Amino acid sequence: MSEPIEPASAAEAARELARVLLEQADALDLHDLRATGAIENVRVQARALADAVHERGWGDIFLGIDSYDPDELDDLPLGPDDFDDPADYREIVEGSGLDDLEELEEQPLPENGVRLSYQARYDYVVTDPEAFVRYVRSRADEAQNDEVVDDIEDARSAFELLCYLDGLGSKDYESFGLIPGGGEESHKVVQFSLWDLDPTRRDDTYPY
Repeated sequence: MSEPIEPASAAEAARELARVLLEQADALDLHDLRATGAIENVRVQARALADAVHERGWGDIFLGIDSYDPDELDDLPLGPDDFDDPADYREIVEGSGLDDLEELEEQPLPENGVRLSYQARYDYVVTDPEAFVRYVRSRADEAQNDEVVDDIEDARSAFELLCYLDGLGSKDYESFGLIPGGGEESHKVVQFSLWDLDPTRRDDTYPY
């Protein structure tokens, strides 16, 4: 039996990012290629820190200010530039346009009610990519979107759709007295699965 693999040290990655930031700080104010190089150095080390934190079961350390996947840009929150009339944006921000919240896929929540939250991490290993993709494609019609099958290009994209189809967030419990209060999901190819890690490390994943 192979020995457990220790994940990268998040503490060391954080110290290295601090060192890189101090080293590149002056260059970030420049208007030439030195600034470009400094930005790239910071991004590389920031990504190393984000990966190290993620391997311990935590979410994105930068809370959305990290680099976005271009394919996810359409999912970003609406901003002033998305409205022809600035007044329309102000109406939503100031709260007088609550009727538009439905278009933003958010519903006003009742003031009373027990707030429940579910956090978990489940890792999987793809042993037969073709069989896995074929299975998810066979269920694509459950998403009720004719275009979604075209997005299944590999095991990773198939996994993302499977999590949508079978995930807790896809279920409707409103008729049983339980309504959604918001949710975030993360899908990522990781270097180590939970069973690759020492059992004590697994206990550090997603604590409340």
